[in-house]
Amino acid sequence: MRIAPKLLRRLAPLLLLLAATAAAQTTDGFHASQVFPVVVDNLSFVSRFAFRNPNPTPVTISATYYPAQTVVPATVMACPSFVVNPGADRIFTSLRELCPGLDPSTQFGMLYTISVGGSPAAVYSAYSRVSNPLGNGFTVEGFAPNEFTSATSSVAGLRRLANAPGINPETQSNCFVGNLPELAPNGVAPVTPFTVTLYDSAGAQLGSTVVFNLAPGKIARLSDVFAAVGAPPGNYDGARAEFFESGPEEPGMVAFCTVQDNTSFGADFRIAKQEVPDGSIGLGAQDGHAQRVTNASEDVLGRPFELAVGSANSSNTHVMAFKHPDWIQCRLLDLFGAEAPPSYGLEMRLVSENGLVVIAGGTGVVAFGRTYLGDKTDRNQGANTRYLLQVEANGSNTGSSRAYSLRCESGSGHSEGEVVAYKEAINRF
Repeated sequence: MRIAPKLLRRLAPLLLLLAATAAAQTTDGFHASQVFPVVVDNLSFVSRFAFRNPNPTPVTISATYYPAQTVVPATVMACPSFVVNPGADRIFTSLRELCPGLDPSTQFGMLYTISVGGSPAAVYSAYSRVSNPLGNGFTVEGFAPNEFTSATSSVAGLRRLANAPGINPETQSNCFVGNLPELAPNGVAPVTPFTVTLYDSAGAQLGSTVVFNLAPGKIARLSDVFAAVGAPPGNYDGARAEFFESGPEEPGMVAFCTVQDNTSFGADFRIAKQEVPDGSIGLGAQDGHAQRVTNASEDVLGRPFELAVGSANSSNTHVMAFKHPDWIQCRLLDLFGAEAPPSYGLEMRLVSENGLVVIAGGTGVVAFGRTYLGDKTDRNQGANTRYLLQVEANGSNTGSSRAYSLRCESGSGHSEGEVVAYKEAINRF
């Protein structure tokens, strides 16, 4: 069980961090809305933006700037909409060019962009680079807002090192946590507690847990996170920051860290990875379409997973969305949650979307172990796709209905297994 400490700690005024290049976070980068977790514009650092339109028609994009805590003025700003021509890119050399009404003071916060009008499938990519006059800076790509959830998330590999000539420069880590903006607020914007806890590489907590109460669109920073949480003096290498949302509304949590050296002011950008999803079992993303472990016993209509009473010809077909290449395994459980023995009267198999290729399972099989789905070239011309998991009577139990649960595991996520054919009077294998 995860416990959210309620220790509140105030931070000193925000200091602008210096950072360097970040690697791409996902190849699925074209969406109809994109969030920049951090944008900045002041005398020392400027965000530069690139928007890509792959469509054969123009895309109109609106942008809204959400200033961070302590930024004055604190008013959310709707920036002018802009057009990206078909098959073209649109460049903005600064946040002020994108949002010309900004106050001349230091600006720092989140930017929410979305394509407006036309088809919902009018997608675009978004990229930004923050740099100083010497060219040092960091890359922040646009993220689809659906990627930010309330899952407990973490950033690993944080460092605090004293300068060691010839070995390493002085190194510090900075962490940020924010509340995803709301496009369609329902009443007064709720304030949600977010906690940041630091652990060393052995899992021992460092210092105290910090709590931020953030309204939607607000972001807060722990500059030098080791100092901010009160970690004992000394070097740390390989620490981990854990971000936890403890409110009732399940908002999107925008969390990330940087590790910077204080000699060249180079650094990196690390988006927090979803680790423990709320409301489901297993680890991974808080995504009902890509759960790593599922244990389903009924479909979306509330129908229990069961086969008909007194029939040797009874079958359910579940549709499963898997991603490949990946390893998966599934098993049938009885009413008590134990693996169903063959005498329970069930068998199952996993087949391709067209039903022609048997991938795992078969006659008399109630569970299949670790199974490789194949390389990209092996299935559906490389696209992730649906699979059919067929459960049917094996002929050994004709006197009663057979209720079951379907437990599946995967490395990259899958859906729960909705029923698309229920209690068919058929025996397929």
